[in-house]
Amino acid sequence: MANKSEVDRLHSLAQLDADAVGAYDVAIARIGPALVRERLNSFRADHLRHVQDLNTLILHFGGEPVTLRPDLKGSAMKGLTAMTGLMGTEATLWAMLGNEELFDRAYELALQFEWSPEVKLLIRKHREDERRHGTWIRDAVRTRPWAEHRVPFMDVAEMGA
Repeated sequence: MANKSEVDRLHSLAQLDADAVGAYDVAIARIGPALVRERLNSFRADHLRHVQDLNTLILHFGGEPVTLRPDLKGSAMKGLTAMTGLMGTEATLWAMLGNEELFDRAYELALQFEWSPEVKLLIRKHREDERRHGTWIRDAVRTRPWAEHRVPFMDVAEMGA
């Protein structure tokens, strides 16, 4: 049986993942390129799974599960993502990269606590998801795969005018 502080830590992680779902909802709504939207949808699904996995543990240990409603931090995360989304795909991805780095740090910190082997394994698995998300977003911002199919800009001098 987990003690109250362990349940509270699991609850905090689950709430962070619930907040992530909200931020991904906003980002996905603002992203045009299908390639990026599809990848962000898969990351959103990972965060939903994290909430479900953590809620299972929280319930098992006698705690109250997290809902998908954002807390204050989640509302701020959604607002920042929405505002940067007005500046395009790259800006939205930068906002989501910041979010993913926060999630990764939270899971890394959670691994410093004493957990049963099963709980520690789950937290480690979730942290690896966060790292995978951050790696993909970082690479996407660097390589801009959504821009590959665009016609390069040509000025009037290049067109022979």
